[in-house]
Amino acid sequence: MEMRTKELNRQGIMGEGRLAASYRRHLKQLDKEITWIDQQIDKAIDKESEWAERKELLSTVPGVGNVLIYTLLGDLPELGTLNNKQVAALTGLAPINRDSGRSRGVIPPLIMGLKSSHCYAV
Repeated sequence: MEMRTKELNRQGIMGEGRLAASYRRHLKQLDKEITWIDQQIDKAIDKESEWAERKELLSTVPGVGNVLIYTLLGDLPELGTLNNKQVAALTGLAPINRDSGRSRGVIPPLIMGLKSSHCYAV
């Protein structure tokens, strides 16, 4: 996806010159490769009944597409077996103090900047 975005940006900069046909061919090939990879991921998910069920459930959420579904299934396989607080702690979004030595009660700056709705979304 990153390479495709770079090529689209290059095409916008270069315009419709001599290299336009080359860019179009390259983009078409990248699109084919992305489609093939998506199909392989779908087949792998469909083989695992638990993942297929989770994919089906996640796809019903508005705004959640395949990229997010694949990321959640791959990086957070515990999803669906933990409660919201456990998932927030596992992903590093829980406002847990970092106590060390003489330092007590320091909440990481990242957490302080997040709205509570972000933590509950996870």
